[in-house]
Amino acid sequence: MRRLFQFKVSRKISTDSRPKQYESFFRYTSGRWLWDEEKQLRERYTKFNVEELKRIAAESIGAKSCVSMIKLAEGGYNKVFKLVMNNGSVAIARIPCPNAGPAFKTTASEVATMDFARTILNIPVPKVHAWSGVTDNPVEAEYIVMEEASGTPLADAWGEMELQSKDKVIADMVAIEKKLLSVSFTWYVNIYFAEDSFPGCKKAEISSDVSIELKREVEERFTIGPAVEHVFWRGERASMSIERGPWKTAHDYIKALANNEMKWLSQHEIRKPPTDIFQTSDAQNSPDAHISLYKKFLDISSYIFPKDERMTRSTLWHWDMHAPNFFVKDDRITSLIDWQSTWAGPLFLQYRYPKLVDYTGDVMLRLPEDYKDMEKSEKDRVAKKVERSLVQYLYEVETKKQNPLLVEINDIPQGTTRRQTVEFAEDTWEGDILPFRQCLIRLERHWDELGYGIPCPIHFTEDDIQNHMRDGEGWNEQADFWDGLEGFVARDGWTSNETYKEALEMFSELREEGLKQMTDEEREDFEKRTRWAKR
Repeated sequence: MRRLFQFKVSRKISTDSRPKQYESFFRYTSGRWLWDEEKQLRERYTKFNVEELKRIAAESIGAKSCVSMIKLAEGGYNKVFKLVMNNGSVAIARIPCPNAGPAFKTTASEVATMDFARTILNIPVPKVHAWSGVTDNPVEAEYIVMEEASGTPLADAWGEMELQSKDKVIADMVAIEKKLLSVSFTWYVNIYFAEDSFPGCKKAEISSDVSIELKREVEERFTIGPAVEHVFWRGERASMSIERGPWKTAHDYIKALANNEMKWLSQHEIRKPPTDIFQTSDAQNSPDAHISLYKKFLDISSYIFPKDERMTRSTLWHWDMHAPNFFVKDDRITSLIDWQSTWAGPLFLQYRYPKLVDYTGDVMLRLPEDYKDMEKSEKDRVAKKVERSLVQYLYEVETKKQNPLLVEINDIPQGTTRRQTVEFAEDTWEGDILPFRQCLIRLERHWDELGYGIPCPIHFTEDDIQNHMRDGEGWNEQADFWDGLEGFVARDGWTSNETYKEALEMFSELREEGLKQMTDEEREDFEKRTRWAKR
């Protein structure tokens, strides 16, 4: 099978000759940050040769020229452009930001994974027409040019769909999950093309029950290589010699998470940035406190995973199955997008309810008898609760029928806690130490439910628990604060262009109130950390 092609260097145009009109293509324009804005914008600024991207996109789909190009969307790690050609055909181009992940590997793995999902698993994924994982090319940046996803964005249609139509979409989504479950590998982490193999890559051997022909095709076309996940490349980690896989077992993977973070904490004892006004625990800035928890994590790591090996097999999974990533036509899924950083990992960690159907509220599968007597606002609230309950119920019924193993995973004792322990282990320093500690405490508390028949390998003293509870009070207050700002200000300080002034004014008032209540060193420290909000 012909390999997806990369355009090689044909000529290079000086960046100095680029029109200023393209500056909005290079920089992030979809919002502002209240703090650390310069850093955030720098991480999302990518210059590239617009005219060369147009030329390559046109050539890749058999058009003579590109007649228009607009920025379609931008997120935390990529910019997406829509290019319309002289013959009316359309191409989509993605340009990764500097913070997207390791150079070459992130783009190369994304393209290979999309091709694997499309050609091996027969999942509806846009076809890639051209790509480059290096910057030494005419575009002067990494890029992916792909076909436009067919159909209508599900995000535009979902709210108006009848339940019967939603049921069809859910059935298609479960069918996609079944296809993902059909293949498992002997190694864990990211998929690459065999032709892009580099030191450290392993043969992409399939361990599941598929045809000899399919196994041979996968081994010939693909390889399993190092992780591109941000946790392995963030900050100084990018230049450190740490474990990035591939790994032979699920346990090896989670051990690497802890060992890498302990190594980083030992070599880079960096205090939180001065703009961090949300610290709730002294332990947060103590490398020793983090390392102590990672050692406990290693002690219990052998018992994180279920005993059933079917649940720990290396499985490719799409983590972000929500409406914006699906396209539909006639109530059927026509495309699933956004495969960046998707990897082959332990199924137990990979699987979670798709965001499209996940509902954590009170389950109500039918309207109450007094529904007709309710006020309109109450009717709307109850109707929404019933619909979300039914959507999740339909997913559960279809999953039980097509993918019973996923139902078994949901029934694993303390399954959520076990998964969250690993998730929080990825980001205690830049994130928060308290949820990680809470998970470890909960595992000790509910150890007998795990069914190993031996004493718990970790222990927290009564003093440890009391200190954690005191820290937790501040953490809960902070969580309530951010819950109240949902949709207005994100935890990293992001807010929309339209709400920036209002948000800055609110934090300025909070700053002034805080300064009135504090004294001495606490006040001085708070003043330094909140200068960005000074009026």
